[in-house]
Amino acid sequence: MKEIKVLSRSSFLAQIQTYLAIKKIKTIFKGSISIQYTESVGDTDTSSKSWEKHGFGVFTNSLSRQLHLNKADLVVHSFKDLPVKHSKKSKFICLNRDDPRDVLLVKKKSIRKSSLTIATSSPRRKFYLRHLVEFLPNKKFKSNSIRGNITTRLEKIILSTKHDGVFMAKAAIDRVFQYGQKINNQEFQKFKKYFDQFEYFILPLSNFPAAAAQGCIAIEYSTNNKKLDKILQSINDSQSFQQAQVERKFLSRWGGGCALDIGVTVESFFDQQILFARGKDEHTKKYFHERKYLSKPKTKKVKHIFPANLKSYKMFNREPFPLNKDLSDKHVLATRTEYLPKSKISKAGFLGTAGVTSWRKFNQTGVKVNYSFDGFGEKYRPIESHYIQSKLKPIKLTYKKNTISTSFQPLAHYQLVPSLNEQTIDNLFLAESFYWMSYSAFKLAIQLRPDILNKKNACGPGNTYLEISRIIPKEQLNIYLSYEDFKKYELK
Repeated sequence: MKEIKVLSRSSFLAQIQTYLAIKKIKTIFKGSISIQYTESVGDTDTSSKSWEKHGFGVFTNSLSRQLHLNKADLVVHSFKDLPVKHSKKSKFICLNRDDPRDVLLVKKKSIRKSSLTIATSSPRRKFYLRHLVEFLPNKKFKSNSIRGNITTRLEKIILSTKHDGVFMAKAAIDRVFQYGQKINNQEFQKFKKYFDQFEYFILPLSNFPAAAAQGCIAIEYSTNNKKLDKILQSINDSQSFQQAQVERKFLSRWGGGCALDIGVTVESFFDQQILFARGKDEHTKKYFHERKYLSKPKTKKVKHIFPANLKSYKMFNREPFPLNKDLSDKHVLATRTEYLPKSKISKAGFLGTAGVTSWRKFNQTGVKVNYSFDGFGEKYRPIESHYIQSKLKPIKLTYKKNTISTSFQPLAHYQLVPSLNEQTIDNLFLAESFYWMSYSAFKLAIQLRPDILNKKNACGPGNTYLEISRIIPKEQLNIYLSYEDFKKYELK
């Protein structure tokens, strides 16, 4: 094979994605590559109901037809735009997946309004508006439809008095900032000019799972093209492809497509994969919200776990310190919400939380949060510089003597004083399986009962896991995102 003919949509983002696909192909293929850009039905029909008129695949079907007519050897797509049921004439591979999360962009001048109008034509994102009240201090959210490429959408919002914000795939934003200047500097500068006029909220997958296969670039080619199949299979990212297929299969239960108000995302951590899903069952008309561990933990259920429950569990008293440091315009990570005066924490320029429970608690007090590590730990998907104004090392608000962090500068605002109550001590010596919410609790417990090291142990996937796994072999340490998940899988 001497030449590969590539077909793609002509939009700015599509050209970036085509650049990434060709860059990857060139690591294997040394022949010539030609590119043809075209417009799909979804590009020419920008009405809010184009899906209803043309069916699923408004951004992909017309390009796929060109492939089947031998006008091209391969087509570059956003995987999320492809119908879940496709022609047997086509095969697909997937490049390494980028961040699948959604970002809510709200105009800076609208951020204090009690009611926000969010522009979106996605039924899934419209459905999510009802859940934003748990995460943003605004009291009401409503939607207005909007179409157009990513720059056009931002421009429409900024110039409009009818819209306050818009949803956007984080992968799209990140690709623009990483490669946009190289592809079309004029378009990049225009995008950046509008982007800088928003405040950004990176939504947690546990509560806002994305469109199936969001963040994946797919390459479609003919089933009969054996030579191209050999080339493309060698660059296929098997984990990303497998995740996309699991998500698309989940979506196919309801017929598939962007017109469904269903989000589903598989996220990986260590050797585990977890499926987050949320939406409306079109058959029963009931709403669902679930998460499922795709690789079930290797364990047998026991009668006694630690903690037995969270109400009676107590291992430490927390004694607060005055928080004297000025947090104004700083990038701040809060591991807990207690002992943080609103007057101080609300001045942070970009605020993150370790989990979504803390995000909700902050929101109840009117403190604005921009992102969460969603229980996955500090190494989970670091926040890129284009979301954060400050170039200083971010600050982690934590307890005294907690120096377990590489990305954050620790700042203590309380200290831990051992203080086990009677129920916790009894539970500690009765339990057969243990879940650790902090390394401090683990260290204190093994001083009291050293044989815990030979028992079944579990924890979350963050710094606690990294520390405990130095003492307990990783294969003997199960990982769960929460105590509730541990209880579900390990208690009889």
